[in-house]
Amino acid sequence: MNAEHPPTNPAAPVRLALVVDDEPANRDFLVRLLQQARLEVRGASSASEALKIAAEVEQMALIVIDNKLPDMDGVELLSQLHQRYPAARLVMATMLDERSLMAKAFDNGCDVFLVKPHGFMELFRRIQMPPESGEDPLKRLIIDQYGPRPYRG
Repeated sequence: MNAEHPPTNPAAPVRLALVVDDEPANRDFLVRLLQQARLEVRGASSASEALKIAAEVEQMALIVIDNKLPDMDGVELLSQLHQRYPAARLVMATMLDERSLMAKAFDNGCDVFLVKPHGFMELFRRIQMPPESGEDPLKRLIIDQYGPRPYRG
């Protein structure tokens, strides 16, 4: 058995994630964090790189997008990826704690609005919640310096 490529269970649900952030330190941190949550993770430094990955991948479980990307607004990318993967959970992770940006993100398919640097461990905890818990731990949620709370737009 190869430790780098553990055996896969074809009946297991897709656990693929995409992290889109042009800052290498942020992207690498999120990739490692999501890998610890037992997700297979791909990283992209731009919207065009993310869209290239999306063109090659059938399903995605989780997508984390920074708002400030070098080649496209993060909300626009979020909207495009939401159309491609309607079942995926979409997280806008940004340092901009602006209510208008929040509303725009949720209007375009965002499930979680995470204000950096707060909330990464809360996101990690919620990703690992068992599906039997009855509620969707990543649905219309804001995570910022005040902790997690529902978005009531």
